[in-house]
Amino acid sequence: MNKIKNFLYGISEKMKDRKRKLSGHGWKWYLLLTVMLVVLAGGLVVILRVEDSYTVLESFEKSDTSGTQYLAFGSRMLKYSADGVSCVDGKGQTVWNCTFSMQSPIADICENSAVVADQQGTSVYIFDENGQKGQFETLLPIEKVKVARQGVVAAVLTEEEVTWINFYDTTGGEIAKMRTTVKESGYPMDIALSPDGMKIMVSFLWPDQDGLKTRVAFYNFDSIGQSEENNQVNLLTYDGVVAPSVYFVDEQRAVILRNNGFSVCRGKEIPEEKVSVDFEDEILTCFHEEGKIGFIFKSDKADYKYKLKVYNLNGRCTMKKYLNMDYRKAKMMEGNILLINEKGFQVYSSRGRKRVDITYQKAVEDVTSVPGLGKYMVLSNGHTELIRVK
Repeated sequence: MNKIKNFLYGISEKMKDRKRKLSGHGWKWYLLLTVMLVVLAGGLVVILRVEDSYTVLESFEKSDTSGTQYLAFGSRMLKYSADGVSCVDGKGQTVWNCTFSMQSPIADICENSAVVADQQGTSVYIFDENGQKGQFETLLPIEKVKVARQGVVAAVLTEEEVTWINFYDTTGGEIAKMRTTVKESGYPMDIALSPDGMKIMVSFLWPDQDGLKTRVAFYNFDSIGQSEENNQVNLLTYDGVVAPSVYFVDEQRAVILRNNGFSVCRGKEIPEEKVSVDFEDEILTCFHEEGKIGFIFKSDKADYKYKLKVYNLNGRCTMKKYLNMDYRKAKMMEGNILLINEKGFQVYSSRGRKRVDITYQKAVEDVTSVPGLGKYMVLSNGHTELIRVK
């Protein structure tokens, strides 16, 4: 910062010297340029500034915190726990709420639709921006659950050696179902549902005599998949690789996150692999948001602990940053990257510039970006606080 100020000061002094040698309109132009440089310097100070303090806007007691989690839900936040779910606006105020009792709630969001289900239980609740849209019970324990934009739900249900992938409407009516076994298909590591609810992607971990492999299957429940067995329109196989996470970006693009890299598939009817990026370094952490995917590796430089890289869906690295923060969680929200540990959190822009570096007064469990300039929801041991950085 001092180098920038010194540089601009030097230019300003040179211009003052020129001004003494000029008369008439010439010195006016130099005066204008001087003013512009001062404005530029002020702008650079604002752009390069790192916010390191905060103001608490709202605080919630421990009874509201136990097991509570937050997810971005349109321009609001979805807050859920074992006791219920609520929609919270940017001021921390409750827009609507729904109470229930669950042992292990899990949630998924697609645009303005949300689903909350009891993992290893049978309860499913569906919501939109106005509140509860539907509720039903499954016949078998729930392992995973996903929702499409219109409220269609895909659920992975377990029954001893058999796994069912069932589709439901908002009333619990069964639209379709698929039966899989470890022997026939492998163990389902993850599922993804396209935003329109017409395609599903399943990552199966397949053990065989040569070792582990991953099969990623695409199913289309529109007309093009009706003629295919089990509606399966494509199957990708990765030898010696685990793909623990898959997701749809939109109706035409899907991402497979592997333990050695990632793949991007394209195709509205039959998704096919178009991009494949492999890493030699071990992936420590992976996170994503829409068309960007972030990876953290061990650093290859002695002065740093970690290396952060962000890729787009064309497989191009758009950002590379070296870090020393001993983070516990990493996530991407509203185009920014959040690194969190028990002492506080840091926020980096998509270009790698540090924007926020907060040391918190309490032990931090999690941090979520809240719609609104500089707002964050901080979960700590005993409190949930809505803060604004400054």
